[in-house]
Amino acid sequence: MNIWRLNVRETQIEECIRNRRFAFDTRPRNPEIHRGDVLLLQLVLADAKKFGKESNRIEFVLIFDHYEEDHDGTASAYYWPRAGKTWRWILFCSDVVPTIPFSLEKLSVSANYFGQTNPVRILEKDVSKIIPYLLRYAARPIEEIGKKIHNIVVHDAAAESKLWALLRNNDRIVEDFPDQVEWVTVIERKEIRRNPELPIALKELYDYKCQVCKEDFKGKPYSETHHVIWLSRGGVDHSNNLIVVCPNHHRIIHETKPDFDRHNLAFVYPNGFQEHLKLKDHLKDPGLLQKIIEWSSKRNKVIGKEKT
Repeated sequence: MNIWRLNVRETQIEECIRNRRFAFDTRPRNPEIHRGDVLLLQLVLADAKKFGKESNRIEFVLIFDHYEEDHDGTASAYYWPRAGKTWRWILFCSDVVPTIPFSLEKLSVSANYFGQTNPVRILEKDVSKIIPYLLRYAARPIEEIGKKIHNIVVHDAAAESKLWALLRNNDRIVEDFPDQVEWVTVIERKEIRRNPELPIALKELYDYKCQVCKEDFKGKPYSETHHVIWLSRGGVDHSNNLIVVCPNHHRIIHETKPDFDRHNLAFVYPNGFQEHLKLKDHLKDPGLLQKIIEWSSKRNKVIGKEKT
Protein backbone atom coordinates (compact mmCIF):
# COMPACT_ATOMS: atom_id res chain seq x y z
CA MET A 1 0.00 0.00 0.00
CA ASN A 2 1.48 3.35 -1.09
CA ILE A 3 0.66 7.01 -0.46
CA TRP A 4 0.53 9.47 -3.37
CA ARG A 5 0.27 13.25 -3.59
CA LEU A 6 -2.27 14.84 -5.94
CA ASN A 7 -2.16 18.61 -6.48
CA VAL A 8 -5.72 19.98 -6.77
CA ARG A 9 -7.64 23.24 -6.82
CA GLU A 10 -10.40 23.97 -4.32
CA THR A 11 -13.08 23.48 -7.00
CA GLN A 12 -11.55 20.10 -7.89
CA ILE A 13 -11.75 18.97 -4.26
CA GLU A 14 -15.50 19.58 -4.32
CA GLU A 15 -15.75 17.33 -7.38
CA CYS A 16 -13.53 14.70 -5.73
CA ILE A 17 -15.82 14.58 -2.71
CA ARG A 18 -18.99 14.40 -4.79
CA ASN A 19 -17.81 11.93 -7.45
CA ARG A 20 -14.90 10.13 -5.73
CA ARG A 21 -13.02 10.55 -8.99
CA PHE A 22 -9.75 12.08 -10.15
CA ALA A 23 -8.08 12.29 -13.55
CA PHE A 24 -4.63 12.74 -15.08
CA ASP A 25 -2.82 12.05 -18.33
CA THR A 26 0.15 9.89 -17.33
CA ARG A 27 -0.38 6.63 -15.47
CA PRO A 28 2.54 5.92 -13.10
CA ARG A 29 4.65 2.77 -13.52
CA ASN A 30 7.10 1.02 -11.19
CA PRO A 31 5.16 1.24 -9.00
CA GLU A 32 1.64 1.67 -10.28
CA ILE A 33 -1.21 2.90 -8.12
CA HIS A 34 -2.89 -0.15 -6.60
CA ARG A 35 -6.29 -0.70 -5.08
CA GLY A 36 -6.33 0.62 -1.50
CA ASP A 37 -3.56 3.17 -2.06
CA VAL A 38 -4.03 6.53 -0.35
CA LEU A 39 -4.23 9.67 -2.53
CA LEU A 40 -3.53 12.93 -0.68
CA LEU A 41 -5.56 15.86 -2.04
CA GLN A 42 -3.08 18.72 -1.68
CA LEU A 43 -4.57 22.17 -2.28
CA VAL A 44 -2.51 24.14 -4.83
CA LEU A 45 -0.44 26.84 -3.17
CA ALA A 46 -2.33 29.74 -4.79
CA ASP A 47 -5.64 28.47 -3.40
CA ALA A 48 -4.04 27.65 -0.04
CA LYS A 49 -2.95 31.29 0.27
CA LYS A 50 -6.34 32.53 -0.93
CA PHE A 51 -8.22 30.51 1.71
CA GLY A 52 -5.63 30.88 4.49
CA LYS A 53 -4.70 27.19 4.43
CA GLU A 54 -0.92 27.30 3.94
CA SER A 55 -0.51 25.11 7.04
CA ASN A 56 -3.50 22.91 6.20
CA ARG A 57 -3.20 22.16 2.48
CA ILE A 58 -4.26 18.52 2.92
CA GLU A 59 -7.68 17.92 4.49
CA PHE A 60 -8.98 14.94 2.48
CA VAL A 61 -7.70 11.71 0.95
CA LEU A 62 -9.16 9.41 -1.68
CA ILE A 63 -8.85 5.63 -1.43
CA PHE A 64 -8.04 4.30 -4.91
CA ASP A 65 -10.05 1.47 -6.44
CA HIS A 66 -9.38 1.22 -10.20
CA TYR A 67 -8.54 3.03 -13.46
CA GLU A 68 -10.61 3.48 -16.60
CA GLU A 69 -9.15 4.88 -19.83
CA ASP A 70 -11.04 7.80 -21.39
CA HIS A 71 -10.55 7.06 -25.09
CA ASP A 72 -12.81 9.73 -26.57
CA GLY A 73 -13.19 12.29 -23.78
CA THR A 74 -16.72 11.23 -22.85
CA ALA A 75 -15.90 10.49 -19.20
CA SER A 76 -13.92 13.74 -18.76
CA ALA A 77 -16.82 15.78 -20.15
CA TYR A 78 -19.33 13.93 -17.97
CA TYR A 79 -17.49 14.25 -14.65
CA TRP A 80 -15.89 17.68 -15.22
CA PRO A 81 -18.19 19.50 -17.68
CA ARG A 82 -16.80 22.96 -16.85
CA ALA A 83 -13.12 22.02 -17.24
CA GLY A 84 -13.09 21.98 -21.03
CA LYS A 85 -10.33 19.40 -20.94
CA THR A 86 -9.86 15.69 -21.60
CA TRP A 87 -7.72 13.39 -19.45
CA ARG A 88 -6.56 9.97 -20.51
CA TRP A 89 -6.99 8.18 -17.19
CA ILE A 90 -9.96 8.41 -14.81
CA LEU A 91 -9.31 7.19 -11.26
CA PHE A 92 -12.32 5.65 -9.53
CA CYS A 93 -12.04 5.67 -5.74
CA SER A 94 -13.88 3.68 -3.09
CA ASP A 95 -13.90 6.36 -0.41
CA VAL A 96 -13.10 9.95 0.48
CA VAL A 97 -11.90 10.46 4.06
CA PRO A 98 -11.08 13.62 6.05
CA THR A 99 -7.65 13.90 7.64
CA ILE A 100 -6.38 15.94 10.52
CA PRO A 101 -5.42 19.00 8.41
CA PHE A 102 -1.69 19.29 7.63
CA SER A 103 0.81 20.47 5.03
CA LEU A 104 3.72 18.40 3.74
CA GLU A 105 6.10 21.35 3.85
CA LYS A 106 5.50 21.66 7.60
CA LEU A 107 6.59 18.06 8.25
CA SER A 108 10.26 18.34 7.25
CA VAL A 109 9.87 15.71 4.55
CA SER A 110 12.91 14.57 2.58
CA ALA A 111 11.60 15.15 -0.96
CA ASN A 112 9.91 17.95 -2.90
CA TYR A 113 6.20 17.20 -3.22
CA PHE A 114 5.15 20.75 -4.03
CA GLY A 115 5.13 20.85 -7.85
CA GLN A 116 2.20 20.55 -10.26
CA THR A 117 2.95 17.01 -11.49
CA ASN A 118 0.25 14.42 -10.72
CA PRO A 119 0.62 11.94 -9.16
CA VAL A 120 3.78 11.95 -7.01
CA ARG A 121 4.56 8.98 -4.77
CA ILE A 122 5.49 9.67 -1.15
CA LEU A 123 8.86 8.11 -0.31
CA GLU A 124 8.95 5.39 2.35
CA LYS A 125 11.13 7.54 4.62
CA ASP A 126 8.39 10.22 4.68
CA VAL A 127 5.37 7.95 5.15
CA SER A 128 5.86 7.69 8.93
CA LYS A 129 5.64 11.51 9.20
CA ILE A 130 2.33 11.57 7.35
CA ILE A 131 0.53 8.58 8.87
CA PRO A 132 -0.37 10.30 12.20
CA TYR A 133 -2.62 12.68 10.24
CA LEU A 134 -4.34 9.89 8.26
CA LEU A 135 -6.78 8.67 10.86
CA ARG A 136 -7.98 5.52 9.10
CA TYR A 137 -4.70 4.51 7.48
CA ALA A 138 -3.05 1.69 9.44
CA ALA A 139 -5.37 2.50 12.37
CA ARG A 140 -8.68 0.72 11.92
CA PRO A 141 -9.41 0.08 15.61
CA ILE A 142 -11.26 3.03 17.13
CA GLU A 143 -8.91 3.14 20.10
CA GLU A 144 -5.97 3.71 17.73
CA ILE A 145 -7.80 6.55 15.98
CA GLY A 146 -8.51 8.00 19.42
CA LYS A 147 -4.80 7.94 20.26
CA LYS A 148 -3.96 9.77 17.05
CA ILE A 149 -6.50 12.52 17.68
CA HIS A 150 -5.50 12.88 21.32
CA ASN A 151 -1.82 13.08 20.34
CA ILE A 152 -2.61 16.00 18.06
CA VAL A 153 -4.63 17.69 20.84
CA VAL A 154 -1.75 17.37 23.31
CA HIS A 155 1.13 18.39 21.04
CA ASP A 156 -0.30 20.81 18.46
CA ALA A 157 -0.88 24.44 19.43
CA ALA A 158 -3.51 24.69 16.69
CA ALA A 159 -5.32 21.54 17.84
CA GLU A 160 -8.72 23.14 18.43
CA SER A 161 -8.86 24.68 14.95
CA LYS A 162 -7.79 21.34 13.44
CA LEU A 163 -10.57 19.53 15.30
CA TRP A 164 -13.14 22.05 14.06
CA ALA A 165 -11.80 21.60 10.52
CA LEU A 166 -12.01 17.80 10.87
CA LEU A 167 -15.67 18.06 11.91
CA ARG A 168 -16.50 20.51 9.10
CA ASN A 169 -14.81 18.28 6.53
CA ASN A 170 -16.61 15.18 7.80
CA ASP A 171 -19.90 17.08 7.53
CA ARG A 172 -18.97 18.32 4.05
CA ILE A 173 -18.71 14.72 2.85
CA VAL A 174 -21.99 13.72 4.55
CA GLU A 175 -23.81 16.71 3.06
CA ASP A 176 -22.80 15.61 -0.46
CA PHE A 177 -24.09 12.07 0.23
CA PRO A 178 -26.93 12.61 2.74
CA ASP A 179 -29.18 9.84 1.41
CA GLN A 180 -26.47 7.21 1.00
CA VAL A 181 -26.41 4.29 3.43
CA GLU A 182 -23.10 2.44 3.47
CA TRP A 183 -22.97 -1.05 4.90
CA VAL A 184 -20.02 -2.99 6.26
CA THR A 185 -19.81 -6.61 7.39
CA VAL A 186 -18.45 -7.08 10.90
CA ILE A 187 -17.76 -10.72 11.78
CA GLU A 188 -20.34 -11.87 9.23
CA ARG A 189 -22.90 -9.37 10.51
CA LYS A 190 -23.89 -6.42 8.34
CA GLU A 191 -24.20 -3.02 9.99
CA ILE A 192 -24.28 0.62 8.91
CA ARG A 193 -20.80 2.03 8.53
CA ARG A 194 -19.79 4.74 11.01
CA ASN A 195 -17.22 7.51 10.78
CA PRO A 196 -14.96 6.53 13.71
CA GLU A 197 -13.10 9.84 14.04
CA LEU A 198 -16.29 11.90 14.38
CA PRO A 199 -17.30 11.00 17.98
CA ILE A 200 -13.70 11.15 19.19
CA ALA A 201 -13.18 14.65 17.80
CA LEU A 202 -16.39 15.86 19.47
CA LYS A 203 -15.38 14.35 22.81
CA GLU A 204 -12.03 16.11 22.62
CA LEU A 205 -13.71 19.44 21.79
CA TYR A 206 -15.88 19.20 24.90
CA ASP A 207 -13.09 17.81 27.12
CA TYR A 208 -15.20 14.66 27.53
CA LYS A 209 -17.91 16.63 29.36
CA CYS A 210 -21.58 15.78 28.93
CA GLN A 211 -23.37 18.40 26.82
CA VAL A 212 -26.50 17.96 28.92
CA CYS A 213 -25.14 18.23 32.47
CA LYS A 214 -21.51 19.39 31.88
CA GLU A 215 -20.28 16.62 34.18
CA ASP A 216 -17.22 14.49 33.52
CA PHE A 217 -15.47 11.70 35.40
CA LYS A 218 -13.36 14.03 37.55
CA GLY A 219 -10.84 14.64 34.79
CA LYS A 220 -10.92 11.10 33.40
CA PRO A 221 -11.22 11.19 29.58
CA TYR A 222 -14.43 9.21 29.23
CA SER A 223 -17.80 10.04 27.72
CA GLU A 224 -20.16 8.58 25.13
CA THR A 225 -21.93 9.89 22.05
CA HIS A 226 -25.60 9.67 21.10
CA HIS A 227 -27.12 9.95 17.62
CA VAL A 228 -30.24 12.11 17.92
CA ILE A 229 -31.72 10.15 15.03
CA TRP A 230 -30.32 6.64 15.37
CA LEU A 231 -28.31 5.26 12.48
CA SER A 232 -30.62 2.24 12.41
CA ARG A 233 -33.52 4.65 11.76
CA GLY A 234 -31.78 6.56 8.97
CA GLY A 235 -29.69 8.99 11.01
CA VAL A 236 -26.58 10.42 9.35
CA ASP A 237 -23.05 10.46 10.78
CA HIS A 238 -23.05 14.28 10.78
CA SER A 239 -21.79 16.28 13.74
CA ASN A 240 -25.19 17.97 14.06
CA ASN A 241 -26.80 14.58 14.62
CA LEU A 242 -24.37 13.65 17.40
CA ILE A 243 -24.26 14.76 21.05
CA VAL A 244 -21.62 14.02 23.70
CA VAL A 245 -23.21 12.59 26.85
CA CYS A 246 -22.23 10.98 30.11
CA PRO A 247 -23.21 7.29 30.57
CA ASN A 248 -26.04 8.27 32.92
CA HIS A 249 -27.73 10.56 30.42
CA HIS A 250 -27.07 8.12 27.59
CA ARG A 251 -28.92 5.38 29.48
CA ILE A 252 -31.77 7.72 30.44
CA ILE A 253 -32.18 8.87 26.82
CA HIS A 254 -32.29 5.32 25.50
CA GLU A 255 -34.68 4.13 28.19
CA THR A 256 -37.14 7.05 28.03
CA LYS A 257 -36.75 7.91 24.32
CA PRO A 258 -37.35 11.67 24.64
CA ASP A 259 -38.02 13.90 21.63
CA PHE A 260 -35.26 16.32 20.75
CA ASP A 261 -36.37 19.92 20.22
CA ARG A 262 -33.90 21.09 17.58
CA HIS A 263 -34.94 24.76 17.85
CA ASN A 264 -34.39 24.97 21.61
CA LEU A 265 -31.69 22.25 21.73
CA ALA A 266 -33.46 20.35 24.48
CA PHE A 267 -34.57 16.80 25.22
CA VAL A 268 -38.33 16.67 25.91
CA TYR A 269 -39.15 13.63 28.05
CA PRO A 270 -42.51 11.76 28.01
CA ASN A 271 -43.51 13.34 31.34
CA GLY A 272 -43.07 16.84 29.86
CA PHE A 273 -39.75 17.61 31.55
CA GLN A 274 -37.31 19.49 29.29
CA GLU A 275 -33.57 19.32 29.63
CA HIS A 276 -31.62 21.87 27.60
CA LEU A 277 -28.08 21.31 26.38
CA LYS A 278 -25.62 23.35 28.43
CA LEU A 279 -22.81 22.85 25.90
CA LYS A 280 -23.80 23.34 22.27
CA ASP A 281 -20.93 24.97 20.37
CA HIS A 282 -20.90 22.51 17.46
CA LEU A 283 -24.63 22.62 16.68
CA LYS A 284 -25.59 24.85 13.77
CA ASP A 285 -28.75 26.58 12.64
CA PRO A 286 -32.17 24.91 12.87
CA GLY A 287 -32.37 24.92 9.06
CA LEU A 288 -29.49 22.45 8.80
CA LEU A 289 -30.94 20.39 11.63
CA GLN A 290 -34.20 20.19 9.66
CA LYS A 291 -32.27 18.96 6.62
CA ILE A 292 -30.84 16.16 8.73
CA ILE A 293 -34.40 15.04 9.49
CA GLU A 294 -35.20 15.03 5.75
CA TRP A 295 -32.02 13.13 4.86
CA SER A 296 -32.69 10.60 7.60
CA SER A 297 -36.22 9.97 6.34
CA LYS A 298 -34.87 9.10 2.87
CA ARG A 299 -32.10 6.93 4.30
CA ASN A 300 -34.59 5.10 6.51
CA LYS A 301 -36.49 3.99 3.40
CA VAL A 302 -33.27 2.53 1.98
CA ILE A 303 -32.59 0.72 5.25
CA GLY A 304 -36.13 -0.70 5.22
CA LYS A 305 -35.64 -2.07 1.70
CA GLU A 306 -32.28 -3.61 2.64
CA LYS A 307 -33.86 -5.43 5.61
CA THR A 308 -36.74 -6.91 3.63
